[in-house]
Amino acid sequence: MAMEEQEESRISDVDQAETVTMPPTMGNGPDPVDLFADEEAERAFGAGVSHKAPSSGHRGRTILALLLLAVLILVGCWFGVRAFFRDRVAPGVTLGGQVMMGRTKDQVKQIVDRQVRDSQVEIKGEGTSARAGLKDLGVSVDSDATVTKVMNAKGSAGLSRLNPFHSEAVPLVAERDQLTMDKYLTEHFIPRQDRSAPSTIVFDQGAHAFRAQEGRRGKAPELGRVQDAVSSLIDKPGRRLAVGMVYKDVAMPISLDTANKVASQANQRLAKDLVIKGADNDLMTVPAATVATWVKPVTDLDKGTMELGFDRQAINQYLDQELARQLNRDMVTAVNVKNTKGDVVAETTKGVDGVRVKDVSATADLVVKALEQGDTNPVQASAEITPHKEQTRVARYDVPDGDMWIQVNLSDQTATAYHGTTQVKTFPICSGKPADGRWSDTGTFFIYLRYPVQTMRGDGYVLPNITWVSYYNGDEGFHTANWNSTGIAKGDPALYGSHGCINMYEQDAKWVFDNAPIGTMVKVVGQAPSGSAR
Repeated sequence: MAMEEQEESRISDVDQAETVTMPPTMGNGPDPVDLFADEEAERAFGAGVSHKAPSSGHRGRTILALLLLAVLILVGCWFGVRAFFRDRVAPGVTLGGQVMMGRTKDQVKQIVDRQVRDSQVEIKGEGTSARAGLKDLGVSVDSDATVTKVMNAKGSAGLSRLNPFHSEAVPLVAERDQLTMDKYLTEHFIPRQDRSAPSTIVFDQGAHAFRAQEGRRGKAPELGRVQDAVSSLIDKPGRRLAVGMVYKDVAMPISLDTANKVASQANQRLAKDLVIKGADNDLMTVPAATVATWVKPVTDLDKGTMELGFDRQAINQYLDQELARQLNRDMVTAVNVKNTKGDVVAETTKGVDGVRVKDVSATADLVVKALEQGDTNPVQASAEITPHKEQTRVARYDVPDGDMWIQVNLSDQTATAYHGTTQVKTFPICSGKPADGRWSDTGTFFIYLRYPVQTMRGDGYVLPNITWVSYYNGDEGFHTANWNSTGIAKGDPALYGSHGCINMYEQDAKWVFDNAPIGTMVKVVGQAPSGSAR
């Protein structure tokens, strides 16, 4: 009770207090102090007590930083998405109604193959029916080209390619053969005795030529509905469609004269080999029998026409297997030999440019064009050329115990082996006969080819089992000549001379083979004697 009275007294005192107005400070006295604007006071009372609003500059920097962060995140996402889809199918791409986004090339190949298998036409005729696949109906699907088309769908431009709202439905890449479709439908729906047949061409294996095969009039399938179903499956594969068979009575769809004309054109293409040229003078010849398998006439049964055509897919498959095998070439580094003066004295290994065939599809197009136009000139294959490198070896023939080399002296019928200026061994020989163009050539050469045993063939002779052969100048070389011991002993090439080779005893020819590797210099000097040198 006493406390309540005291409290009321204090409140009452405040209410009754007299208000005193303080005049503003004048003169040089200190300015009023805002404790909450003072840094020390802020530290004392805490940072949160300040009533000062953030500056506009601080807010601007914060917003700018956030915007920059957002831009960096978006750019990072863009490059990440772009990198992900670099080797994958773009968003919005479909094949046969199936979403292909994000698929790899191998995955697309599997889907294409499956959808081709699943693409079927249920055909119902008079009392019979059949289920046909695309191949049955004359459709050749290029799976690899279809895969490429799916992978490249929507182009290469970044923004439009990755736009998921821009869609593209990819059809199969395929070729059609009306004759195959007609043949399938005829065999399945028309009795043999009632069928019409177009004149066509067939390849006679015995005659190695095409000939015309006459057709006949009769009943034929109307292809329109089936063709429409096939077109629909090419545009959107992986489905099963049903159509009813329609028949018609027709005259011979393609005349014998038309078939004879196409057969003659096809035989003209087989009259001369198809040649494909690689780098330099490398040539690949395609056998006529292979070209014959590529002939695929283009027919229009409704119009009764037939024109010479070729199976591009078969051509591409053949070239894909054979071009690289026959025209590719490994690069070979040229090895030059220099003397101590820096002069190149010989090329012990001939340099060969490397060749790698590329873009087989482009070469296939050129082959098709040449065959269609009857152009018999060689077709130039597309290839990358790798220029050969060069390597130089300095041979020391002018110092003691230097590089191995052999001097053949025709005058005294000897061959002497040296290591630099150091003489190692001298052998008796019998060189080429100095008549009838069979002499041994003089000059500086290098051993380039060796055989431990070989059958030698030349003008008027065949010599089997010749041992220790070291060629240094075309078909001239050191070798064993057991049949010419007398000529070697006497050194008499006039009577016992060879066709240009250096005849030696077997142990001597073996010594040269064992000690003079490929690249060894051979200097042939002097002049063959007219008689015995020993």
